[in-house]
Amino acid sequence: MAEARVVVCHPVEEARGIMERFAFMERRCMEVLAAWVWTTGELGTKLTFGAHAHEDAMQSEVFRDRGGELRPSLPTYGWDARPPGFAQLDAIFRELADAPTLAAKLGGLYGALKPWLVTAYDDYLAAADPILEAPTVRLLEQALRDERRQVAWGRARLDDLKRMQPDADAERWRRRVRHLLNEAVTAPTSDDAARAPLADFTGTQPAVDPRFDLIYYTPGVGSSREFEIDPPNETEVRKVMLSTLTAVETEAAELLCRILVEFPELPWEMRRCLARQMWDECRHAASQWRLLEEIGGYLGCYPSIVYINPFAGDEPDVFKRLIVLQRVVEGSSVDQHRPRGRYFLDQGAIPLVQMFDYILADEDGHIALSRWTNELVGADQAHLDELSRYQARKEQEFAEYSDWIVSKRRDLQRLFQPAAAGSARV
Repeated sequence: MAEARVVVCHPVEEARGIMERFAFMERRCMEVLAAWVWTTGELGTKLTFGAHAHEDAMQSEVFRDRGGELRPSLPTYGWDARPPGFAQLDAIFRELADAPTLAAKLGGLYGALKPWLVTAYDDYLAAADPILEAPTVRLLEQALRDERRQVAWGRARLDDLKRMQPDADAERWRRRVRHLLNEAVTAPTSDDAARAPLADFTGTQPAVDPRFDLIYYTPGVGSSREFEIDPPNETEVRKVMLSTLTAVETEAAELLCRILVEFPELPWEMRRCLARQMWDECRHAASQWRLLEEIGGYLGCYPSIVYINPFAGDEPDVFKRLIVLQRVVEGSSVDQHRPRGRYFLDQGAIPLVQMFDYILADEDGHIALSRWTNELVGADQAHLDELSRYQARKEQEFAEYSDWIVSKRRDLQRLFQPAAAGSARV
């Protein structure tokens, strides 16, 4: 009778393959959550999906890096190598991305897929050598903390939904995803596998929290309805500002999540940076919403004017979308937030000062991310020229928008005078 083989840890070749698999799954989780930022209305859930998407991007990054460190130097031993193949797992993520209801989303991802990942990470740790595999052990322990926290949030959110309106979608999707995972091919794969976009949102609008009162501004068309805002006192001035800032920061997060979903061919390092920018926008919106409620405001207490997606949302050239966001909008935000921060500092409104202080620090970093446009377009001078002309046109459109919004909101007129025709605010 053959003696049983004792495997004391994962061979390097096997460990490398498992790290690649974990990196792939976390990347796909990030993309699913990014898709849901576009398709989920309720603001708190939308912003949390954005935060979790960034966490999953970072986990994918560390697994990817660890896999790159594990270079086998010996023939295969101690495990049964299986051929690469992720078609079934990829199909699960595509199905999840199209989950029709919030309950289905929560049940499928937080009720099945992420608990499956937690079990997989635990199983790896149980078989890992704490000395030889110490780098892998440390990153898995961090990943487990994040995933368990996410799962706990998802289950609590689902319980809230069930109390408001029982919905069988969650359990159906939990069972469906769990069944598919049990049948899936889970052999290692390369990071190049299954790179087709999970979704394409061209021609659609992001889901909106019904509590918002949104007015859409489109270049060359104007606003979706007439309005004029004249807050009667300083508290109402702050409510107007925070109400619109919450909506606009959310809109920026939606655009970035859409880019993460629709352009998987972008370099991973760039996508990781965009995931961080997206998380920053979610944090900004959450901080502004919190301050709005602290001064007695609420979503929809004043109309919020949004404009980012009408400016460039459906533009097929990803670099044009990024130019609008990172160079035109973010550049203008820096110019506008600094005087706002100084104004509130003079008033002693420290919570608002702190908010603008951190937002300005983030926005400077976002503007710097526009370096990717020059790096990737590279020597294509015709494309660079086209992008330059596009930026100039969008700067002009944004200057016209800025003058228009100041004329409609008397709370802005105390800080900003309408610019001369034809000038840009970036």
